[in-house]
This record gives sequence, structure tokens and C-alpha cells, in this order.
Amino acid sequence: MNWIFDNLQIVVLVLLGVGSLVKSLLESKAKAAREREETYNPEDVFAPDEEYGEPQRRPMPSVPPPLRQAGYEMEAASETARALKHQQDLAERLRQIRETKATTTGGAAATRARVAAKGVAKSSVQVPSSVRARLRNPAEVRRAFVMREILDPPVGLR
Repeated sequence: MNWIFDNLQIVVLVLLGVGSLVKSLLESKAKAAREREETYNPEDVFAPDEEYGEPQRRPMPSVPPPLRQAGYEMEAASETARALKHQQDLAERLRQIRETKATTTGGAAATRARVAAKGVAKSSVQVPSSVRARLRNPAEVRRAFVMREILDPPVGLR
């Protein structure tokens, strides 16, 4: 075991050599498989001994391609019109959504408008008069705990 650690560079070189051999073996097998696929099959159109020359051009048909029918053009035009109308409706709907968003949630201007519409917030906080009423309010209980932590001596001195 100590020999491996002492000669670590040699071990790494041997492993790299073995890896390289395995890789070349796999590549040669893959190349042989590709060559087997490229061999002549009886289903092929040309035999392997035939000469492959320039591809022969096929003669152009004497009959021109059929013209589009008027019904097809009208149908395509109506479909295009429907798609355009749908896009316009979606654009209008998006504009309306953006307007509503701008007035309900968006920006500083909308916030200013909401605050101005609300009026001035109450500045005075009503404090319950009795201790029992104060303990029933969860906010007052939280406030009592915070005040106790502030006013009591530090935990390290207790």
C-alpha cells in the first residue's frame, strides 16, 4: 500500500495509458459498425459497382401547378381576419388590465391618490382603561413583554 502512495505518479500514468487504450478500442468498434452500415444492401437502388455520376435532372412537367382556388383564398383571408381581431381584443384587454393595475396597486402616484382619498390617519391610539381589557388585547400583551425585557435588569445580572 505504501508503494502506491510513494509512486503515485507512475500509477496515474498507467491508469491514463489503460484509459487511452480502452477509448481507442471503443472508437475502433464504433468505426467498424459505421462501415458495416455503409456497405451495400440488396434494397439499395444502385449496385456498388455502378458509377455514380452527376444526378440526372428530371424533365419539368409541361403542366403548370394548379392555381389556388378562390374558396381557399377567401377562407385563408377570413382566418387571417379572425386572428387579427383576436390580437386586437387581447391588446385592448391588456391595456385595460394595465390601467386598472396602475390605479389600484401601481406606483407612487397611485399611493398618493389612495392616501389623499383616505384622509389623515388617526394620530391618537386608544388605550384600554382597565388591566383586564389590556390583557385581552394581543397587541397589548406583546407590548407588555417588550416593556418587561427593557425595564428589567439584564439577564446576565439576574
